[in-house]
Amino acid sequence: MKINKPKIKYQEEKTFTECIENNDFSNAIISSVKESVQIVNKTFDCCAFNHIDFQKVILEDVELIDCIFNDCDLSNTSFDNQYLTRCVFHNCKLSGISFINANLKDIFFDNCQMKYANFTETIMHNIIISDSDLSESFFENIVVKNLSFDRNTFYHSEIIGTDLKDVDFTTCNINGIMFDKKSVRGIIINTFQCRDIVGMLDIKVKD
Repeated sequence: MKINKPKIKYQEEKTFTECIENNDFSNAIISSVKESVQIVNKTFDCCAFNHIDFQKVILEDVELIDCIFNDCDLSNTSFDNQYLTRCVFHNCKLSGISFINANLKDIFFDNCQMKYANFTETIMHNIIISDSDLSESFFENIVVKNLSFDRNTFYHSEIIGTDLKDVDFTTCNINGIMFDKKSVRGIIINTFQCRDIVGMLDIKVKD
């Protein structure tokens, strides 16, 4: 599946402090955090973040447009009720990240640690998640249009109230995953995964 990549034409090295002082959160390459900062009600536009530990950066009501995150730690960061468009998360720690009631469009998660991620009532349009650990993550009442899963782990994850018709799980580890009846209807699995789904539905197979 193809998605729209971040549209980045020009960037320059900046710090979070410089962005705050100049009230300019666009076209930045940020590769270090010298001191703890708080950023509230802003939009990062055409920015790249490299090796940033966001435990030192408090983000509140922050939207992302055309941003790239490389080797960053955004664990327990909340993007609830926010818009994220044309963004890439590569090799990031996203444990406990929250996208409750968020609008995600053209987002690529690649090789990310996403345990305990919360996608509740999230709109997911043109989303690719690959080679990532989504163990014990939670998906509830999400709205899906073009969602691709590739080589992910969904150990003890829960997916409820979601139409996943034609979403392909065949390359994923779905051991221990929990679907409700609405969510499991129409998904694509391979023959080896049938036992996981049959056991979840409390169906007994007699040889």
